[in-house]
Amino acid sequence: MAHYLHREFRDDPDLHVLHGLRIADREQPEQDGSTGVCQIDHLIVHRWGMFIVESKSVTEQIRVRPDGSGGDEWSRVYRGKETGMASPIRQARRQSEFLRSFLQRHRERLVGRQPFGMRTLAKVKVGTDQRGFRSMPIQLIVAISDDGRICRLDGWEAPRRPFRTFLQKADTVSETITREVEQHRRGASVLNIQPAGEYGLWAMEAGEPARVARFLAANHVDSTSTGSPRSSSAAADRMRFPSSCDPDRAQPGAGGETVCKHCGATDLRASFHYGYYWRCGACGKTMNMPTVCSSCGTVGRRGKGVRIRKEGPGYFRECEKCGLSEPVWSER
Repeated sequence: MAHYLHREFRDDPDLHVLHGLRIADREQPEQDGSTGVCQIDHLIVHRWGMFIVESKSVTEQIRVRPDGSGGDEWSRVYRGKETGMASPIRQARRQSEFLRSFLQRHRERLVGRQPFGMRTLAKVKVGTDQRGFRSMPIQLIVAISDDGRICRLDGWEAPRRPFRTFLQKADTVSETITREVEQHRRGASVLNIQPAGEYGLWAMEAGEPARVARFLAANHVDSTSTGSPRSSSAAADRMRFPSSCDPDRAQPGAGGETVCKHCGATDLRASFHYGYYWRCGACGKTMNMPTVCSSCGTVGRRGKGVRIRKEGPGYFRECEKCGLSEPVWSER
């Protein structure tokens, strides 16, 4: 699935693809009180919303039928034996709501305010003129292996409201995304006459999808607390060096990568000697490693508030205020 998405969208400046994204959020705890976690196989960010692609390895057959209560019931067949499985659609729906809530709390840094003429109306209706993610379309796609078979039983159809959900082979997903994005694009050209939930009604401004993709990549934490998500988009690619607003940091280049503030090169390596810093492989100069939390914006001073730590081959930025631990760089 990653191969297909990369081939199709790697040069598309309007679509940003993150693979293996894992977000931890203390504000959405698990039932035992531990930090809540959302893991998404593939996330596609575009101006009019997002797609979550849930990948399932199926070598023989996957079966889905109505469950009699408006939902769905899933099973898979392997070596001729049918066994039940959790609904990937419900799984992806839970991921979408987790992600929506996470983005909504950070909306002020990711998306701007309502257009000037709409600000008064927005304040009256929802109490703020700050745009957000509550109404953002997040469409779900369940993708199975190319050599698997899909059996839709008893008239089952994937949900169509408020936007279409899809169950299909992996090699057809890119075409579906392209077609659906185009429908959003066409809908956006109709001047605000669509009812809520229609294509194109919700939108981000130019540059905001790339900002959201970079923000999510910077907040990725994998199960071993090292590494970062692999990205296939032109703007969210090379996320090895998450950016921040620290005045001493390396500056972000046009493609979203971090660059040397002295010469503009991207060949940077993390180093430690009485402090943490970047060393540029091109000019040999150094610069301070950023100590600004990419989640809550807290600025670290003299090792307090936000600090850098090294564990094995990895460098991490730790925020005392919001508890975020984000990977900065790895020697591997």
